Amino acid sequence: MNRKFTLEVNETLAFELESHAGGGYSWAIASNDETITEVHLKSHDPNRDIALSLIGKSFPVVVEIKALAKGKSVILLEEKRAWEKDAKPLNTCKINITIK
Repeated sequence: MNRKFTLEVNETLAFELESHAGGGYSWAIASNDETITEVHLKSHDPNRDIALSLIGKSFPVVVEIKALAKGKSVILLEEKRAWEKDAKPLNTCKINITIK
């Protein structure tokens, strides 16, 4: 999956990615230029959400990106199992950011 955004310096963007945490997968930052963008991955609060969900349901992961400086950044996120070191990711998300 590819996404493209344009932000202003100090602007923060948030969006959700589908998660397969019930199968042991988690999203991780594979690459990011930390001088231009700051990235945080946040999970939903299972204590609050689980009471209303189906057994085994996974909640989306919230991706927050903060623009730190003018320029261009390519962020690569991968969804994979931490213990499967040589396996290809289940999903990838490439995010192209232009900061004005």
